[in-house]
Amino acid sequence: MYDEDAWLKYPHHHNWFNKLYVAEQMGYDCGPCGFAPSKSNYYIVRPIYNLGGMGVGTSVQYIEADDYTMVPPGYFWCEILLGKQYSATYEFVHGGLSDGKPYWKPISCWVGEKAPGSFSKFTKWSRSTYVPEVPRAFNVLSDVKRINVEFKANSPFEVHLRDTPDPDYDELIPIWADDPKQVEALLDQGYHYIDSFDNSNGFLKPARLGFMVK
Repeated sequence: MYDEDAWLKYPHHHNWFNKLYVAEQMGYDCGPCGFAPSKSNYYIVRPIYNLGGMGVGTSVQYIEADDYTMVPPGYFWCEILLGKQYSATYEFVHGGLSDGKPYWKPISCWVGEKAPGSFSKFTKWSRSTYVPEVPRAFNVLSDVKRINVEFKANSPFEVHLRDTPDPDYDELIPIWADDPKQVEALLDQGYHYIDSFDNSNGFLKPARLGFMVK
């Protein structure tokens, strides 16, 4: 299942596709186009909605206090979250008489490494033994059964109403259209190639061709 499928399947949860809504639920300093930050600082600027994913349209901008001209329509600004980036999938477990509280059971988690200055071009994903905890605010999604959450350290900034679409291996190295020769070098290191094309509906350049995995 992809985000566009989840959009159709869960119309009552459309607010969770809204990245500004998620930031507000987490209590981050954030706001939409037309509403300026109260402090001059560097901020993440992103589309409020982007079902194509892959971090397309994301940038860091310095915004002066009370300057509402820096963020275009359809985008929002948010405080910069620091730490490692995790992508984790969870399954909702209902609390019974003996189990106590309901919770999100971790299914899988990877920690990502990115090319310097990029929000889309990851260089590697590695299986993580550490899995961030899902905030209780996400319990309203219990009927979805499985969710995939993107974190910076322990701070969630994006939720997908689906499992991860990526293959299940300990190491995944994305192969990008501008560097396909990387495949040959990694074959000698014990990796093998899996097709997994993604160009975020034509907005991601270069496109991701697939993964080298092991």
